[in-house]
Amino acid sequence: MAEPAASLGASGQQSAGEHADACAGAPAHAAPRIAVVGMSVRSTCGVRDHASVLGEALAQEGVQASMHWLQRGEQSLPAARREIRAWARTLSRELESSPPAAVLLHYSVFSYSYRGLPLFVRSTLAALHRSRAPLLAFMHELAYPWRYSGLRGDVWALTQRAALVDVMRASRAVVVTAESRARWLASRRWLPRREVRVAPVFSNLPDPTRAAPAARTGHTIGIFGYSYEGAAVALVLDALALLRERDGEVRLRLLGAPGRSSSSGEAWVEAARARGLADALAFSGALPAQELSDALGACEVLLLPDTAGPSSRKGTLAAALSSGRPLVALHGRNAWAALIDAQAACVVAPTPHELARALGVLLGEEDRRERLGVRGRAFAEREMGVRRSARTVTSLLAQLHAGARAETVGARPPR
Repeated sequence: MAEPAASLGASGQQSAGEHADACAGAPAHAAPRIAVVGMSVRSTCGVRDHASVLGEALAQEGVQASMHWLQRGEQSLPAARREIRAWARTLSRELESSPPAAVLLHYSVFSYSYRGLPLFVRSTLAALHRSRAPLLAFMHELAYPWRYSGLRGDVWALTQRAALVDVMRASRAVVVTAESRARWLASRRWLPRREVRVAPVFSNLPDPTRAAPAARTGHTIGIFGYSYEGAAVALVLDALALLRERDGEVRLRLLGAPGRSSSSGEAWVEAARARGLADALAFSGALPAQELSDALGACEVLLLPDTAGPSSRKGTLAAALSSGRPLVALHGRNAWAALIDAQAACVVAPTPHELARALGVLLGEEDRRERLGVRGRAFAEREMGVRRSARTVTSLLAQLHAGARAETVGARPPR
């Protein structure tokens, strides 16, 4: 579990009434205090990075936050149960000794699962319930889609929806990262009704270092997010083959984790080898945040290969746009209309010829590349900035504060 980023103050148990007074009746000058809770299954975790960056932005908005995060390490089910039960007990004690005004739970369902089954959601919620602090849920991944991956996928879809009912019931309000997610929650009659706000995912990376460009041989297209389940590997490599026939030496650089030796990396290598493109791929592997940002900024063009389209819930989209480099993406069911309307990225039909044509135009015209990069960065700052997420959370905290004051005053007998 990560060390707290800031102290939550005095220890000791409180009654429910005293807790309400602490949350609702604090002096106006006192900064709200929240506990940020989540868990990760991998050392490289975008949700944990998101929580950390958001915590820093909340501090700038006057909200103190402590981090209570579990980095899972156990592989077997019995060991994983013991690990999470021990963490939940520690979490419960920490929240009891330093009661927060609210808990912000970062929820990505597979992080609370064992082999896709959400076995650890209830134990986490139980630990949070004992604190009696109101719960805000920041929903990164809700539930697996139906009819997507055979019987196993349908079992995931069913059990994860059952867990989602528990999360929604326990929460006072939720934040999702795309309008489509908000509509989905509102349309499910089997889910408890809660206020839902939308805050697009922001980039977890620092700005690229603005250094003089290195000398290039040929062209470089960067891909950030190549390990997604919906990555269009064959389509991208077919487009690359068309590009190389026309423009000569064009390379793909696959940026960040998990690297060449991963299952997704091997899939790219095998598909490239089958097309005679083995020499056209390069992998950066996992990089520190600044190095990864600089690697994005060093590419002539960036490509988002997600067949579902560029979505406001993807940190890879935010990072690519924030780099200031021109971005090409495939049109799909989740394509973000605001991004397309703002012409902040070049969104093309998902065919090899259309993708090759768009990439070829950008690689051949520096002015066009620079203009698209500027529009993309401006869009990211305006629509996907961390301050938007921080203000969404602080607004909900203010509502909880006002509601708690009203409940507390209403519960007190008249004098």
